[in-house]
Amino acid sequence: MLHRLCLLFVLLAAVAPLHAQNDPVKMTPEFPLTFPLAQNGPNVTVKYPVLINPGTILKPGMTLRTLYVLHYSSADGSSDLALAHKGNLDQSFSRTASSPSDKEKMPPELAHELEGYRRTVWEVANNFVLAMAQYPTDAMHLIYTPTDKDKDLLDERFSFFDGLLVGLPDGKVTVLAVENDSHADHAGIKAGDEIVSVGGIPTQNDLATFATAYAATKKSARDNETSSYPMTIRSPGKGDTRTVAVPMPPSLKGGLMQGF
Repeated sequence: MLHRLCLLFVLLAAVAPLHAQNDPVKMTPEFPLTFPLAQNGPNVTVKYPVLINPGTILKPGMTLRTLYVLHYSSADGSSDLALAHKGNLDQSFSRTASSPSDKEKMPPELAHELEGYRRTVWEVANNFVLAMAQYPTDAMHLIYTPTDKDKDLLDERFSFFDGLLVGLPDGKVTVLAVENDSHADHAGIKAGDEIVSVGGIPTQNDLATFATAYAATKKSARDNETSSYPMTIRSPGKGDTRTVAVPMPPSLKGGLMQGF
């Protein structure tokens, strides 16, 4: 009996992290209620520019079509489906396992699944809110078009800046939500804070500049194996700025040395 209980605890310990990875990201305020969705006639768009990953800025007028999480693993265990989403609408529909390029091959059932996702158009913002509330945010894809008349589809995955959802609600780079227990949360950054600079590089009230500054600062911190990097912020209603230290993950070298 004791042996069975021990085995059960081991199995639960192994399963628990996997379950956590499939849960929606917990943010303050809640991510689905913070994301700046707006209705644009029959289409859903955003109220103001927002970063959904380091290279993607959604802007008002872009048509948000659908959200999805693709449950798929190839034979070698890879889940990188970037090639599967490249190209325009027609190319997406026609891409199958018989594609001439080895790099674009995928099982017919996956091509069929992608076709179904990409044909879907959600015309009500509530559909996005409901999906955001239940999907694992770090695996969630957004399909959108640059304009309501554009047939090209863009497919991007959500990714946050050390736990930050960042947008441009009032012409300033602003924190919309903070992931609970993230590096940004540990640094004391709150929703509503304006990001003035990252690593000493001014954001210039521009999301693309912020993303570039963030990438350069993180690379420098990794290369120099520093334990944190500076971010200058301004809290709502306050004129003065303050600089916080955003923790970096332990380096491999530092991790190996811990405990000695």
